[in-house]
Amino acid sequence: MDTTTASSGTLNARSLLLPYLLALVAAMALVQAVIALTGGGIGVAGGALTAAVAAGTAAWIWRNYRRLTRIRFGLAIAHVIAFLAVTASFNLHAVIRLFALGPDGTEAQAAQELLATPWFGATLLMSAVWGTGVLIHLAGSVLGRGWED
Repeated sequence: MDTTTASSGTLNARSLLLPYLLALVAAMALVQAVIALTGGGIGVAGGALTAAVAAGTAAWIWRNYRRLTRIRFGLAIAHVIAFLAVTASFNLHAVIRLFALGPDGTEAQAAQELLATPWFGATLLMSAVWGTGVLIHLAGSVLGRGWED
């Protein structure tokens, strides 16, 4: 049995991906706070901040591409982290908005809130389209046995 630890020069998935995860969660919490503080509707501020998070995510992946390819399923994990942080934040915010309707809220009010406002795109549409892309990415990663270079 080998009990030696990895050398300090070895790439550590946790040291690369954990700060990325925490930064994305914090960024999306900020986005959701801004949306809540600006009336709860998805408008220019929420869209611009979400676009900034997307640009930051793309820049981080581009800057760390080589390191991610040396971690098994590294790019796929980074993709899943981004997908979950963004879509879960919007979906959680939408659920909180629906609960805020209270016991007097009707199904029609809930449907109006989710289906006839920009929340439709930010929750259902984004989750479906991006989720399909994540599923395709994961299938490709599995077929490549976790390596994408």
